[in-house]
Amino acid sequence: MHVELRYFSGTGNSYKILDTCKEVFLRNGCNVTLASVTNESDIHAKADLIGFCFPVYAFAIPRICRQYLLNLPEFKSPINTFVLITAGDPEESGFSVQESSKILNNKGLKVTYSKVVHMPANWTVCLNPPSKEEAQAIIKAGVLKTRAIAQEILKGELHQHAFNYPPAYSKWGFYKDYYLFKWLGVSNLWRDYRTDETCDGCGLCAKICPTDSIQIAGDKPKWLKTCEHACAA
Repeated sequence: MHVELRYFSGTGNSYKILDTCKEVFLRNGCNVTLASVTNESDIHAKADLIGFCFPVYAFAIPRICRQYLLNLPEFKSPINTFVLITAGDPEESGFSVQESSKILNNKGLKVTYSKVVHMPANWTVCLNPPSKEEAQAIIKAGVLKTRAIAQEILKGELHQHAFNYPPAYSKWGFYKDYYLFKWLGVSNLWRDYRTDETCDGCGLCAKICPTDSIQIAGDKPKWLKTCEHACAA
């Protein structure tokens, strides 16, 4: 079986989940290609299975992931496809699964499996990321869950994640945050990102940014409008 896997990851969560799937698939004799959506790697039209993993940003997938999916060619023959979403709170995955599945189905792919995996919250602008120890425990549990998911996918099990309104939000609050970020936040928040006194100007953030949205100017990082807000500090 030939498997094509694609992900977008700002801090490593989604990469870790899909790389775990890759390990399981390889152990079961599959031929696997794993690549980031930023690498512009084509998906082989004769793949037996295709998998995607994206994070949740304000109840949806990042715009770079949305654009990647929209730019996929139409597949003449349906290919079984799965979608995994990483979220700091699995109850707050919002439209991410629905959005991904709708685009993929319109491209001629057959989304047979979708699920949300809990991974550490890392948007440091307004969230409260877990401690190192808490994050390690969440990652360990996420990896164990993903191994089970990969086995289910290989067995041909079907699963569709059901949309739910986050318990901590009213419907009005849910839609407010969704549309504010989608139409205003993602286009403007980058203007306000700053470092604090702990920044030593090492430039590591610019090197690892998946969208090349950070430049070092005067020994300090400067954010650009292409920022996807994966982990702004």
